[in-house]
Amino acid sequence: MKTFTIVACALLIPAAAGAQDGRINFDLLDKLAARASEKQQVDLPVELLQSTGLGLVPPGQRADAARQTLSELKGIFVRHYEFDDQKAYSMDDINTLRKQLLTPGWTRIVANEEKGRDGSWELQEIYLFQPGGKSGGIVIISAEPDELSVVNIVGPIDLERLRNLNGIFGIPRVPGFGSAPPPPPPQPAAPTPPRK
Repeated sequence: MKTFTIVACALLIPAAAGAQDGRINFDLLDKLAARASEKQQVDLPVELLQSTGLGLVPPGQRADAARQTLSELKGIFVRHYEFDDQKAYSMDDINTLRKQLLTPGWTRIVANEEKGRDGSWELQEIYLFQPGGKSGGIVIISAEPDELSVVNIVGPIDLERLRNLNGIFGIPRVPGFGSAPPPPPPQPAAPTPPRK
C-alpha cells in the first residue's frame, strides 16, 4: 500500500467516552487482526516509551531529534494489517473509529477519499486532538480494501517535528506532514565574464 492506514474502533465503551486523552480504543481493530494475512502491532504507553522506547531508536542522523520528540510523548500505538480478502473489513468499521474522533477536542485536518471506476477505493484522514487549544495527540487513518493501518500518537504534537518519527516503531511517512522538505533547487552557475 502506498499510503498507510490507521483505523481503530471502540465497541466496548461509548464513543463519547473514548479518545478523551488523545488515545483511541483499538478493540475492534484488534478483532480484525484475526482476518489479516500480515500484522504489525506497536503498543508503547508512556512507561515503556520512556524506559525502553528511547533506546530502540535506530542510530543515524535523525536519532537525537527523534529521541527528543519521543521524550515528550505519552504513547505510540500502531496497527497495520494486510488482508487477502478485500471484504475483511468495511467502511462501517472505519465509521466506528470516526465516532471516537467526533468527540470534543478532536479536529479533522486532512481528508482524502478516492473511488475508482473499477470499485477500488482509498481513504486517508488525519485528526488532531487539541483540548482547550493545546496539542494532545494525533490519529492517522488510511485505508484500502486489502490493507489497513492506524497510527495513534498521544502527547504534544508539533507537525513540523513529526518528521523525526518517520519510519520508527512502524510509523509511516505521512504525505505533507512530517515529511522532509524537498531539497532546494540547484542554483545556476554564475556566468563567466567575457574575455577581453
